[in-house]
Amino acid sequence: RLEWHGHNDFHKVLVNAEAAWLYGCAAANGTLLGFGERCGNPPIEGLCIEYASLVGSTNGMDLKVITEIGDYFRKEIGADIPANYPFVGSNFNVTAAGIHADGVIKNEEIYNIFDTEKVLNRPLGVNVTDKSGVAGVAFWVNHKLGLQGEQRLDKRHPGVQKIFEWVEAQYAARRTTSISDEEMTEQARLHLADYFKGP
Repeated sequence: RLEWHGHNDFHKVLVNAEAAWLYGCAAANGTLLGFGERCGNPPIEGLCIEYASLVGSTNGMDLKVITEIGDYFRKEIGADIPANYPFVGSNFNVTAAGIHADGVIKNEEIYNIFDTEKVLNRPLGVNVTDKSGVAGVAFWVNHKLGLQGEQRLDKRHPGVQKIFEWVEAQYAARRTTSISDEEMTEQARLHLADYFKGP
């Protein structure tokens, strides 16, 4: 009936909690998103993923709630969650690299370590930059339009190529920030009017 309580001072809070479980502790203390004294406590969402990994089952847990927790912290508490924070950060499963986007188009398992849409209700995304390439633009377009399987637009599609040319021109003019969803939506409306009917 031992329980383990730790802090993340050495980036070891999850591995130490897991080791405590493996060596017989019945419970590991945790807090949502790891909020806590000093460097924080084990994040409960991380403990849930570790537990499922260890035992091969969620044992009744609905891991999609992890995404809802992140939304709650942002909207209701006003917490500033770093974009690269695991599972709930805005860039958690988002790539900006064209080579990754190209691989994802062929087979999502190449890039995504698990099915984030199925487990967390968070589909894989792309952040369009000068490093995204035409594959990144194609991935963004297909994701935004909800195109699946044979409906997906190829990176050689003329409309996708036009959007890519616009992206390249932005960075040729010394842009340093990523392209926003609003800007991409505007380009999609312009160059893919036959496909784009959404907001």
